[in-house]
Amino acid sequence: MTIEINNISLSEQKEKLTKKNLQYVQEVEKHLRQTDYPESQQETIISEMVEKILAEQKQGVTARKLFDLTPTEYVTSLTVKATKIANEPNTSKWWLGLDGGLLVLGAMMLISGLSAYFQGQTLGLAVLLITGIIGGFAMIILRRYATEMRAGRKGGTLRYILMAVLVIAIWMFVMTMVQIMVPPAINVALDPTVMVIAGAAILALRWYIKRKKNIPSL
Repeated sequence: MTIEINNISLSEQKEKLTKKNLQYVQEVEKHLRQTDYPESQQETIISEMVEKILAEQKQGVTARKLFDLTPTEYVTSLTVKATKIANEPNTSKWWLGLDGGLLVLGAMMLISGLSAYFQGQTLGLAVLLITGIIGGFAMIILRRYATEMRAGRKGGTLRYILMAVLVIAIWMFVMTMVQIMVPPAINVALDPTVMVIAGAAILALRWYIKRKKNIPSL
C-alpha cells in the first residue's frame, strides 16, 4: 500500500530524510510490526511521523531530539495513548441517557413484578416505558449536579439534593397522570413472572452496554 502526503508518496518522503532520521524511522517501523496495529494504521503512523520530522529537519533537529524518545519508547507511547483513549469514560448524553433509562426501567419492572406476587397486579407497560424515558433524562441531569457536588463546588450538595427531589416529584406526577389518563387497553399489565424476567433481562442488557461502552456510574 502506498500512502501519499501532499501528493508525495511515503517512500519519496523518506528519501528526503537524513541518514540518522531515516534510521530512526526504520527502527520505529520494525517495532510497529511487532504490535497489533494493522498495516494500514502502521503506515499512517509512519507517514505522520515522517511529516513532522521533515518539518523540523530543516532547522537541524533530529527525530530523536524532536520526540525525545527512543524508537522503542515512541512505539510504546503510541500504545499507551491508544489504551488511555480506549479507557476514557463515555460521557455521550445518548449513552448516559440510555444507561439511566435501562436502569430505571429494569428496576421498576423487577420491583413491580415481585410486588405483584403479593398485591396481585403489575404496573402497566405505558407507565413503565414513560418511567424509563424520564429515568434516562433524570440521570443526565443528576449526573451534572453530582459532578459539581463531587468537585466540592459551593452549594453543590444542596443543589444536587434539590434537583433529586424535583426529579422524583416530576416522575411521580407523570406516573400518576399516565395511570389516570391512559386507558387499560394501552397501559397493559403483564404477568408478574414475565415482568420479573423482562426486568432482569433489561438490567443484564444495561450491565453489558455499560461495560462495553465504558459508561461511568452516577
